[in-house]
Amino acid sequence: MGNFFKKYWWLLLIIIFLLILIIIWLLATNIGKKESVTTPSSATQSAEATKSATPSTQKSDETGSDDVLLKKAVSEKTGIAIDIIVVEISENTGKYAKGLVNAKGETVGGGYWLAVKTSGKWTIVYDGQATPECSQVDPPGFPASMVPECFDETGNIVTRK
Repeated sequence: MGNFFKKYWWLLLIIIFLLILIIIWLLATNIGKKESVTTPSSATQSAEATKSATPSTQKSDETGSDDVLLKKAVSEKTGIAIDIIVVEISENTGKYAKGLVNAKGETVGGGYWLAVKTSGKWTIVYDGQATPECSQVDPPGFPASMVPECFDETGNIVTRK
């Protein structure tokens, strides 16, 4: 048996070295995940601080408040707690907005939402993963570029113009 170890000691060293590398890699990826969770909120806070600290334009302040108001409205509509919800705004015309929603840490699920602003308040008219019903997007007047199709009352897809 001692002859076996003399013959294959280098193989044992390589296996130990590879195990150490795997452990280091696993630790590094877990640390990276923890940092990526905290980094976006830090970046958002610093971006908001920059907006309020710089006397740029009033529109940037309105956009910031729209971001906060939309996040709150989507949180209320979906039931996802404000501290774990991730709301991405893909388009905001000032009257109509759309985007994606998910919860922090979830890799599957989520959906998208549509909102309309009336009297300074954002209302979520649709949230889900499927095509919205025409009754949800036609009365508020969503632009066809934002919502290109919807389901009519009979369940048929309608291409909006």
